[in-house]
Amino acid sequence: MKIDKIALIGYLVLCIVAIFANFFEFYGLKLFSKSMLIPVLFFYYIGNVEKLDFLSIIYLFFNFVGDSIGIFDFKDEIQYLIIPFFICNVLLIFIMLKRIEKFRATIFNLLSMLIVSLFLGYLWYVIVDIFKFTEGLQVKVAIYGIVLFLISFLASYKIINKVTTSNLYLLLCVFCVLISDVFYILFNFQAKLLIFDSIHFSCQIFSYLFFVNSIINREKLSYNNQ
Repeated sequence: MKIDKIALIGYLVLCIVAIFANFFEFYGLKLFSKSMLIPVLFFYYIGNVEKLDFLSIIYLFFNFVGDSIGIFDFKDEIQYLIIPFFICNVLLIFIMLKRIEKFRATIFNLLSMLIVSLFLGYLWYVIVDIFKFTEGLQVKVAIYGIVLFLISFLASYKIINKVTTSNLYLLLCVFCVLISDVFYILFNFQAKLLIFDSIHFSCQIFSYLFFVNSIINREKLSYNNQ
């Protein structure tokens, strides 16, 4: 069995273990399994590409940094988590802009982008409004939310403009990031429901796999077009 297949199976097993450990609050098992996710996924990545993408590696690195901070459950951890994950989202914008194609201005495409924009704008307003009594944090969340809005908009733009396997995986990645962040806010600032934390946690770790699959399929598409 090739190293990439072993790494993929290992990643999926670690995901199940990490979700289980997070749900039942097995701190030691969660610490081990979650800290191994991105290193194992990196082997899956290098086993499927001929050339490493620098931005993609840095993106995974800062997600690893964010995960490492989150595992230790610091007081007011959002103040620390927002920095590495903000960098991740900015990097994701650059990754998407590197190979963006000219928009096909059909009625369907324009209407779809309008609906996406209105939904994302409304979601941004609702989340920012949660922090209206914490002014310093509200500004940070608002800025973070704008970047999150942009990655969601760009991912939607790409899949609406051209349906490819790479764009589909990218959309799934961004969708998981968006859902993860929303439920993180709901869990930490609205209601301490275990289901909210589980959704946040699960979406976060699966977003990494969707991202890597997007990059792998993007390279395969580029290779086939040569």
